Amino acid sequence: MYRRYTLDEVRRKIIDVLQSYSTGLSGIELADKTGMNRMTITKYLDILYTMGLVKKKKVGSVNIWFLETGVADIEFPVNYLQIQQKLVSAVLSGEEDQARRIVISAINSTDFPVRVLTDVIMPAVNTIAQLYARGKLDKTERIFLLNIISEIIDLVKFNVRPKEVKAGAHLVSVAGSEDMVHIAKSAAVAFQMLGWNSAYIGNVEDHIDPFFDIDFQRFIAKLWGDKRGLMVICIFSSGEGSLQFLSSTAKAIKPRLKGELVLVAHATPEVQAVTEEIQPDFLAKDLQSLIDRIEQFYSKKTEQ
Repeated sequence: MYRRYTLDEVRRKIIDVLQSYSTGLSGIELADKTGMNRMTITKYLDILYTMGLVKKKKVGSVNIWFLETGVADIEFPVNYLQIQQKLVSAVLSGEEDQARRIVISAINSTDFPVRVLTDVIMPAVNTIAQLYARGKLDKTERIFLLNIISEIIDLVKFNVRPKEVKAGAHLVSVAGSEDMVHIAKSAAVAFQMLGWNSAYIGNVEDHIDPFFDIDFQRFIAKLWGDKRGLMVICIFSSGEGSLQFLSSTAKAIKPRLKGELVLVAHATPEVQAVTEEIQPDFLAKDLQSLIDRIEQFYSKKTEQ
């Protein structure tokens, strides 16, 4: 009887072996060096090829397998700072394919894929913002680079599935200013990966009008369904007006609920006074602190 392997086990075995063979190996050679059945190796090589972790070259009738560029440089245990630097370098060079390979390699090389968002992608966003503020990037290049980052966040979203689904855990993430789009989107993806029923609305700054509060509340009600359990509304904004409007709109939903609504705000230091004025349940300073606080809150509620 053949042993059953998990994708993670096979991936690590294949990457470990191929790192030592820059000239590549055939499927038979990989089976021999990993101690796995040839049919098993063939099956998982096709999966890793689809994931962008390995590449192949036809030599006669035999496929020779190699690691994709960037994969061999990922250390075990994962060095997130190293991956962050490689991602920033690839993004700033406009090397989109390389950037995607780096992120795919990272999320398939760690047991904590959320850290790819918190420790790799968000620092890359911050680096782009700093370079733009210092005049090292013009507007067009900044837009181009941030669009690459946005696509990479989507890449994470569609390549990681939660290990469990948290009952009664709902989260909505909304941006109230353009500079907060990527952290708001990353927050929604992070909680989806953690098993929450999570949704990212987008940047609503240009859509706020006298009737938007009703529209926003209806959408939240539609997402929440039976309105039981926990709903977390995360507002990310550097604009005073959108921060105040979205916060007051979210709070107005509370009296009509069977479940519990929690308001979380993330804002820049420039609007700190407004942030304190709206009195959110949680005030997040970064993505990691937001994740930690909400996960802890959910755990306490489920224990009660």
